[in-house]
Amino acid sequence: MTTAASVDLPYSPNPKQQEFHGLSAKYRGFCGGWGNGKTTAGCVEFFLRLIEFPGTNAIVSRKTRPELKATTWDMLVNGDTQSTGWTGIPKSVIRTYRVSDLYVELINGSKIHGLPLDDPAKLENYNLGLFLLDQAEEVEEDILLKIHGRLRQNHSPREGLLLFNPNGHNWLWRRFIDRDRTDNWKRLYRCVEATPFDNPNLPEDYMEQFEGLPKHWYDRFVGGSHDVFTGQIFVDYNPDIHEIEPFRIPSDWERWWCFDPGIRHEACSFWLARDFDGNCYVYREILEPNQTIEWWASTTFEAEADDDWGGPDEEIFRRLVGPESRIRSTTDGKSVYDLLGENGLYPEFSDRDPAARISRITEYLRPSVGHIHPFGTVADTVDKGAPRLFIFRSETVPRLREYLPQYRWKPQRTNFTEEDSAEKPRKKDDHDIDCLGHILVAMDELPDPEVVHRPRTVADMEAAELDAHFDAELEEAVERSLARGYRPSRYASTVG
Repeated sequence: MTTAASVDLPYSPNPKQQEFHGLSAKYRGFCGGWGNGKTTAGCVEFFLRLIEFPGTNAIVSRKTRPELKATTWDMLVNGDTQSTGWTGIPKSVIRTYRVSDLYVELINGSKIHGLPLDDPAKLENYNLGLFLLDQAEEVEEDILLKIHGRLRQNHSPREGLLLFNPNGHNWLWRRFIDRDRTDNWKRLYRCVEATPFDNPNLPEDYMEQFEGLPKHWYDRFVGGSHDVFTGQIFVDYNPDIHEIEPFRIPSDWERWWCFDPGIRHEACSFWLARDFDGNCYVYREILEPNQTIEWWASTTFEAEADDDWGGPDEEIFRRLVGPESRIRSTTDGKSVYDLLGENGLYPEFSDRDPAARISRITEYLRPSVGHIHPFGTVADTVDKGAPRLFIFRSETVPRLREYLPQYRWKPQRTNFTEEDSAEKPRKKDDHDIDCLGHILVAMDELPDPEVVHRPRTVADMEAAELDAHFDAELEEAVERSLARGYRPSRYASTVG
């Protein structure tokens, strides 16, 4: 005979927490900055689902064990300090608690395992019915996919709760926030977003600590912005400035091509044009995984023959390829560079230094005082200047506009010191960015003086406008003189 037990929870959710508890989706997210109550709400929802579904096998996770034990696990078991908040799992419903193992079994047979996710292999032996993932932005998307594969326990909710801070347009943003995500993801992934201002239970002086925060920290951790994040490299990128409507590239502009090889991951064939004022326009890219060099050569030549924004029948000024293309295969002894040549492409080797590429891209993205916007006027750019890099807002550039603002530094170790090695970019979604950097470095280090012209300055532009104005006034004065029958001898050769 089963004996029912009654448990009172002194928990009064704030409006955003209440909205989270009311979500109906297989995977439910709570997103926002500091102090919005997401961890409390996640622990409460997690506990209620375990009570509702007896015998559920569940995990509570963060990236590392010390973080998990000190934060999420402590909140789940012991609760917070607010009088109307979550007070932890009631002792009356705990059958077994092994502190050192981070393990709790409830009286209804549901089991909770505290599981750090720094080693994905730890997931292999679990048959799960529920999971709670805190600070989900700290782990890679592959972790979620592995958890999905373990979420198969019968007679359980088979659901997931994900708590996270904004961290750019990462995998969580794509699944939970992006308005353009697929209809299936909109059904499976639903999320509540909140800021500290949505939590009325915070101490009165809590908000004072935010005064003086750097703007990008405030925007992310207080305002909940998804457009700024820790480690962002190209902070100058602005879609309203750098993305432009496509146009037909003039035939006399330089066209540059770069190839960044990849086999298991994406490879990239990439095109950029430069005008006579030093402005650069990314007008085409092709990114595909698992393709042969023969396919890449054929696809590249076909694209250059097409009648699109860059073509038809483009003449490429310079071709480049990354230095890793020198590496020879262990099977036939041939390198990517060898195979490109066998298929009619003969590029030059580009630079090896990622820092130089990042620096050059940053220079071209950053507005330069005195540089004239190619589609603006002197008045538009005389004070702030204009950048020299523009990207076509077109289906011919499918990824760079997404990857460039999300490019970030590789996370440093928590015990990082000044003596440690310098920052390195994360090697993910970077093939087109590498191509862009290779081209810009080559442009500035290997200029062709017969083709490259000096960029116009404000002084140049104003002088040109004055010359044009003077010529127009002079022409009108001559016409007025002719109308009166006056023919000065100095104009005899032009109007006589």
